[in-house]
Amino acid sequence: MIRPSILLALSTILLLQAAPAIAWNAAGHRLSAYIAWQKMDEVTRKKVEGLLLQHPDHEHWLKRAKNAPPALAAFLEASTWPDDIKSDRRFHDSENETTAPIRGFSDRARHRQWHYINRPLAPLPSHSPKEVTGQLDGRLAELIEVMRSNDDLQRIYALPWLIHLVADAHQPLHVVSRYDREGQSDDGGNALTIATPFHPRLATMNLHAYWDDLPGPPWLRGERLEQAGNAIMEAHPRPPPVGTISHWIEESWQIAAHNAYPDDTNRTNPTPEITPEFNERAQEVARQRIAEAGYRLAFLLQRLLKK
Repeated sequence: MIRPSILLALSTILLLQAAPAIAWNAAGHRLSAYIAWQKMDEVTRKKVEGLLLQHPDHEHWLKRAKNAPPALAAFLEASTWPDDIKSDRRFHDSENETTAPIRGFSDRARHRQWHYINRPLAPLPSHSPKEVTGQLDGRLAELIEVMRSNDDLQRIYALPWLIHLVADAHQPLHVVSRYDREGQSDDGGNALTIATPFHPRLATMNLHAYWDDLPGPPWLRGERLEQAGNAIMEAHPRPPPVGTISHWIEESWQIAAHNAYPDDTNRTNPTPEITPEFNERAQEVARQRIAEAGYRLAFLLQRLLKK
């Protein structure tokens, strides 16, 4: 039987809030990072702390955090940094644009395509594009290699990206696209409008945003974040097999294929409605994937920073 305190914490992480479709929202990324921090050994924490101390935005992260110890606060806020720079004027969208370097930044591009991979859920219609877009899998592999190196200037930049993209790989709608009969992609649910009777304010939203927001409101920090993270770990105490990047993405793809879309999608209803059963199942999937991302991130960082 789950104790009332755990139920209260779980209820906090299940609130649906409106936010841009950017992978797990900030709450989801901080929760995975919090779980990873709890599972990392002290040696790894110190090495992570030392790298993040050198990041140009470290002071800003501490100002934004709520009463967390500085090392943990920086780790939690670093987890959302790759999404934060999407609205940061220091950075640019064009991959080919160049700007004056800043110590700690290997480049100043926003790298929006690093966050996802659009793998089709079914064989594509003959008139659809054949290529898989997005760079999540390849970029994760590159970041891991950077973290294995002794080049701290590169690792300062790579670490927030690695923290973030490990969580992205565990969000089911960040690894898929669904195509209709005309060959049009739904861009991982971004182009699919759903009815959301459980949302406190919005009657409709896109399916991707619905999944992004399952972990809780994006401003979740401090004691409530810790309560929610501890509740997730208690509900999912057993770390999963670490696996590989391909393994993580295959898991997310299978979840998307069987659990991410409402049953009547692409049938008679152009705006499928989220049912109580679907909502409950999606919430449980989100909790489990956030836990798995956190456990795996902890193991990965311990292995990469062992030397």
